[in-house]
Amino acid sequence: MFHLVFLFGFIVAAASADTLQHLQILYRHGDRAPEGTYKNDPYQESAWPVAWSELTDTGMQQHFIQGSKIQQKYMFNIPYLPQDYKSKDIRVQSTDVDRTLASAYSHLVGLYSASNGTYPSIQNWPTKFSPIPVHTIDKKTDHILNADPSSCLRMDELEAEQVAHGKFIQYLTAQLPLLLEISEKSGDKITDVAGLRNFYDAITIERIHNMTLPAWITDSIFNQVKTIVETCEDYIFGSAGFGKAENSELIKLKGGLLLQEMIKNMDNNGGVKLYMYSAHDTTVAAFLRTLEAKEGIIGSVSPDFAATVVVELWLAGDNTQYVKLWYSDNANTDFRDVTHTIGNCGGGNKCTYNAFKERSQKYLPGDIEKACDKL
Repeated sequence: MFHLVFLFGFIVAAASADTLQHLQILYRHGDRAPEGTYKNDPYQESAWPVAWSELTDTGMQQHFIQGSKIQQKYMFNIPYLPQDYKSKDIRVQSTDVDRTLASAYSHLVGLYSASNGTYPSIQNWPTKFSPIPVHTIDKKTDHILNADPSSCLRMDELEAEQVAHGKFIQYLTAQLPLLLEISEKSGDKITDVAGLRNFYDAITIERIHNMTLPAWITDSIFNQVKTIVETCEDYIFGSAGFGKAENSELIKLKGGLLLQEMIKNMDNNGGVKLYMYSAHDTTVAAFLRTLEAKEGIIGSVSPDFAATVVVELWLAGDNTQYVKLWYSDNANTDFRDVTHTIGNCGGGNKCTYNAFKERSQKYLPGDIEKACDKL
């Protein structure tokens, strides 16, 4: 009798087990050289092993590690993705930028390192390397992964309105003494957030690579610049700040089409098992804002190199669907469950799919070209 009860309980538990139905992954490219630097920087392009803005060996390694984590979780821990590569299982899209394309290839090497029968058995072929297509479109018209396309006039207008806000102007005016000091010592005239962002990008990456910064760039100056850039960028790109609520229209234009694409992919699940997107810190941040989750996950800072977001769609035992959200800050950190940070979705570790779609409506642009032309 005991054995019958145990067997019945096992069958019920198995029948009610939740099933992973769909998987989508978005990540920032890995470590790169600066996109440029200031005039008086002792480390000009010749100091770097790669050209400006290109992916470094470290960046490749970071994404190999992230891809290996995805392999372990979704091929071995959860038997969802087949170990052997099949084109019907995965679609990869990248911005049309060298570092994001190279990051995608590096990630895929880690993900499919155990694939068999998907590469030629010839001498000198890289060990277990399976060539996997990565798709891209012109960055000027890429509204899915480029959070700042040049073809969106309405976005430009909304950003200009953010910058023209009185309290923001007051804040930036208060930073003028620092900007003047940096301008004098750097050799570049820095008068706005964009100029300061370029300076910050260069010195941050130099620090990461253990380069000794000039003595005038003290910890105090570095931290002041960091705070200004992060505070201003987060606000300019739509987050609440300086006495203003979030700009949901701006957030919609910057990240809403990717959210819309992901919902469409989940609605059509049953074909492609994994959609993968290789992009930038601005893309990851913009997407998290559409979930009202950025502040809860990383605060005002920008996503780190190789930061990775995973969106799962599950089918529960009672035949309802729910979404889970996972985040890995970088290659050195595990994935953490951040589902509770999704805005207006219950604050728990499961967000029902119907609630997810309902809370997302205000961030979905529909026809992005029409939304961008709205002046």
